[in-house]
This record gives sequence, C-alpha cells and structure tokens, in this order.
Amino acid sequence: MPHSPQVLIVGAGPTGLALAAELAGTGVSCLVVDRHTERGTLSRACTVEPRTLELLDMRGRADDVLAAGLECPNPPLGNEDGHLDYGLLDTNFPFSLSIPQSRTEDALQKAAEKAGAELLFGTSVTGLEQDDSGVEVRMEGPAGPLTVRARYVVGCDGVYSTVREAIGVEYDGWNYEQSLMMADARLSSPPGPAEYARITRRGMAAFFPFKDGTYRIIVLDRQKFTVPADEPLTLEDLSESCAAILGLDAGIHDPLWLSRFRSSQRHAKNYRAGRVLLAGDAAHTHIPSGGQGLQTGIQDAFNLGWKLRLVIEGAAPDALLDSYEAERYPIAADTLRKTDLSFRFETSDGLPARILRKVTMWSMRIRAVHRLNVEHLSGHALRYPPDRGGRWVGRRVPDRPLAAPQAAGRLYELFRDGHFVLLGPDDRVPPAATAWSARLRTGVLAEPIGDRWPRHVLIRPDGYVAWAGRTPDAGLEGALHRWCGAPRPAAG
Repeated sequence: MPHSPQVLIVGAGPTGLALAAELAGTGVSCLVVDRHTERGTLSRACTVEPRTLELLDMRGRADDVLAAGLECPNPPLGNEDGHLDYGLLDTNFPFSLSIPQSRTEDALQKAAEKAGAELLFGTSVTGLEQDDSGVEVRMEGPAGPLTVRARYVVGCDGVYSTVREAIGVEYDGWNYEQSLMMADARLSSPPGPAEYARITRRGMAAFFPFKDGTYRIIVLDRQKFTVPADEPLTLEDLSESCAAILGLDAGIHDPLWLSRFRSSQRHAKNYRAGRVLLAGDAAHTHIPSGGQGLQTGIQDAFNLGWKLRLVIEGAAPDALLDSYEAERYPIAADTLRKTDLSFRFETSDGLPARILRKVTMWSMRIRAVHRLNVEHLSGHALRYPPDRGGRWVGRRVPDRPLAAPQAAGRLYELFRDGHFVLLGPDDRVPPAATAWSARLRTGVLAEPIGDRWPRHVLIRPDGYVAWAGRTPDAGLEGALHRWCGAPRPAAG
C-alpha cells in the first residue's frame, strides 16, 4: 500500500516523470501512478530541443538523455539543400537531440527514482474528490482497489485523461482527416545527409537517425491520406510511399514498429480546478510537427514544480499556482497555432501552398529570418508575460561561466537545488534580499549575459527572469514577495 504523498502524479510519461524528479529532488514526497503495466515501444516523440536540455541541465539531469541521443545540429528543411543552423543559438546545446521517447523516459524515470519518487504501474484512477486540505483518489491496482490521499494531484495522463474528465474540464479542438505513417526501422541505403527530409508533389518523407542505427520514418503521402488510421501499415506500403515521394529506395527493413495515425489539436479550457492540475497532453495536444509536444510537456513540469514546492512548504500562498496556467496556457495556444500552420504547409498541394513553400525556403537564406525560426523551434523564443514587472521579466536567461572570485563553474549549476538566483555586479548581498536567504542565492557574479541587460537580475528556479533592474532597491523586494512568498531567512 503506497503512503499518502504530498503530490500524486497520474501518468508516467515524460511530463509526469519530469515533474516527479522536480518535486522529489527538492524534498516533496510524490507518487506516480500509471495504468500501463510496462512502457510501450511505440512512441511518437523523437527529439529533445535545446531549451528542454537546458532545463534538465539546471538540475544535473541532462547527461543520461545526451548519452542516449544523437546530436543533430542541422535539421533538414525539406528541400534539396536547406537546413537549420542551430549553431546560431546562444547555448551549450546547439543541436536538436534525436532520441526515441522511450529512451527519454528511461532517463527521466531514473532521475525521478533517484530523487526519491515512488512509481506504481498497472494502476488506474477510477475517481477523485477534493476538499480544502487535499484530494482523495480512488484507484484500481494489481492488488485490487485502493485509495490514496494527497495534498495535490497533477494529471499527466495524456489525451484521454481520466483526471481531466474527473474534474469536468472541457478539451476543445478537432481531429485532422489525413492519415499519416510513422515507423522505426533500419535503412540499407540511407540518403545523405544523416537527417533527411523532402517535400514533393506526392507528399513529405523524413528520416531521423537514432544512436542505435535505426531511423524514425515519418511519411505524409497525399495519395494515402484517406486510408483509415486503424488499417495496419505494412513495410511494403511504407517503402512504396517513400520511394514515390523521394525518387529513391532507402532500403527500409527490420521495422521495430509501424503505424498509421491521425493527429488532433486540442486544448483544455483550464489547467487547474482547486487542488487538481493538468500538464502535458492532458492539457494540450497537437500534431508532431517540429517535435514540440514533448518539449511543451516537460516545460510544463519545470514551470509547475517549483511553484508546487513553495506552496506545499508554506513559503508561498496557494495563489502562486494560478500563475502556472497564466504562463503556460498562452504558450500552448501559440504552439497549437504554429503546428497547425506547419501541418497545412506540409500537406497542402494547391498552387498557393506550393508558392508559399518556395518563398519560405528562400526566406530562410536571410540570416535574421533563419535565426528567428531556429529560436522558436529550440524553445529559446519562449517568453512568459512580463505583467507589471518590466520588459525583462519572463525572458530566458542564458548560461554563463561564473566570474571571480567565485569557484569555477556555470550559472546553470547554481539551480541544482531549485533556488532562486540573484545576479549582481559584485558579491554584496542587497539588504532587500536578506530576508529570503533560505531560498535565494545572492552575491552571484557571472560573465555578462548581454550588453543591454540590467546590472541586477533575479532568476526563477526554471531559468526565467522574475525581476531585473539597475539597482536592487527598485522593486526587488516586491518581486521576492510575489514569487517567493513571505520572508524566510536561512537558519543560523
């Protein structure tokens, strides 16, 4: 019988496991339950983008993901010579990491269990009720019915979320009519370069290599859009489509799995109902264009994790959790809009669409346009609403080496324990910050972030600006009250 955790996470996919590692890593007890008895091998996500890697790096959890993946610094655009240049990014991870979702989940599960999270597979949620102090969750497990009480519940249980249904949140959107094809297999004659994609009159075909020598194959064949998604996909059918689209035989063989699928675009109307919250595909789902689904889910976890911790510790009011939806909802809405445009761009064959594709490919030769597209795909363009905090608030802070007289290291390494970090021009602790020393690193010097950045920057545990100013007395104390709650100096 599992204990009564502070947080119950429903769903052991990338979002749930990332959130479990976040919470357990900072002392919050959490239980993860999943209805499956074992993890499936058919996984659609196949990339981890730079911003997601940066977040994992902040907690010291990027190495296992990197070890299982293959760096792709120049993802293809879909024409003969076009590609994206991730070298334009200001990051320690100037590439898209090609990795099966199952391997990403392996690394995240290892991190969650190492941090102390408890995982329970083969266990389905059958109902829940909440009151002012917690949530009673009824479940059916291998040993029969059980009930667990938690202070908070987070539904990370996917598109068909039981948690979302239990709290009565609408999941609006639509299904696409087109049937697409996907597989993991080996290639005897892989086209070059290693990552390969082409859009032609017949459709689109893409090959993304994995570290084990297999390839993720994604095919949009306009002549087969009407094939039912539940009709089994054969190796012969997949090979015929690839050859017709590309004009070459890649020698597809030894498939690990093959599948047809239809995508959908859906968004939950709310991410929170009292003590129950939604994250990942339970809150939003969209087509796999650009590999943004896994990124959005893991970034949900990093946004929510530190806020839940502060509320559970009593350091911040319950209202802090409302900022989770306020920040993440518009990000997901924008992602849905962009992926929908991308899907229509890839699947349409009318004259306007063909002209638009040519214009888009040509525009990518313009450095500013190219950089903007790379920043959006990588996650670097993500910004939370500045609200009343000024133009710097909500921006991502890039990693920088620490400056003397501090020990050697990097700025991101200071976030291992989930604290806030206050950068300044010297190592003096501003008087306005001393009352929050229990959850704030002060006196931090680093190499300049950028020429126009303010001298003092308060950085949240997820690496975004909470406050910035020329002097520490210009709003710092108000920002600390807002994000960190009541003052609490370190003991001793």
